[in-house]
Amino acid sequence: MIAKKIRFTVLSPLNYYYIQAGRGLRPSPFIGDIALKYSLLHGMGLHNFNIPGKTQPTYEELAEYRFWFTVAMPPYYSTGNGDSEPSLMHAIYRNTMQGIDYNGTNAHPNIRTGSIMYKNFFFQQHIKPGNQFYAFFLSEDEIKLPEALRVGTGKVGSVRVDEIEHPFDMQGYVNLYTIQNILGKKEFGEKFLDRDFQFREHVSLPYYILGPVDLPSLEDVYFGAHAS
Repeated sequence: MIAKKIRFTVLSPLNYYYIQAGRGLRPSPFIGDIALKYSLLHGMGLHNFNIPGKTQPTYEELAEYRFWFTVAMPPYYSTGNGDSEPSLMHAIYRNTMQGIDYNGTNAHPNIRTGSIMYKNFFFQQHIKPGNQFYAFFLSEDEIKLPEALRVGTGKVGSVRVDEIEHPFDMQGYVNLYTIQNILGKKEFGEKFLDRDFQFREHVSLPYYILGPVDLPSLEDVYFGAHAS
């Protein structure tokens, strides 16, 4: 297994998963492993995810590619120093008609966005540019990562991708949903959940974050042979 320590630096306002907060919505303090893998596949042109009629992701396509990000966490969790929460922008209205995939929209060309009567506007807080997150990138073969990724809802946010050497004792955080439902290791996931983790949080259906996890355990999670 090849393990790379990755630092993500937010370049443009980022939003992708939200917690209800009064009349607005705010992001959770992490960048999900599922979101990062979709972003990388999109950036490398490895898969066509724009399928007309598909209303929600099913994630099975992620298992086709034998490389993985761990959950990207703020500096405090991964390195033991720095902030435990990302700094946020003031709440703003986001126009969800804006995107990058097709002619300035994030919808398939078969969907005539210009004829939709009601546009989608949301009052939300974004993660401010300059925030940093840390994760491992794990693969069986050498893969050159792009210098930046488009992430977030509609891929309207961006992060810089830097491979780093320090800290030597950086820790990883895994997503139980990925282990059980994408990798298909349900029994292993149940046993893994019984470990004494310092951090565990069930944020939403596809994100149950556990950690910290050392490198030998990460290799076992993603590349070990386990019964489903």
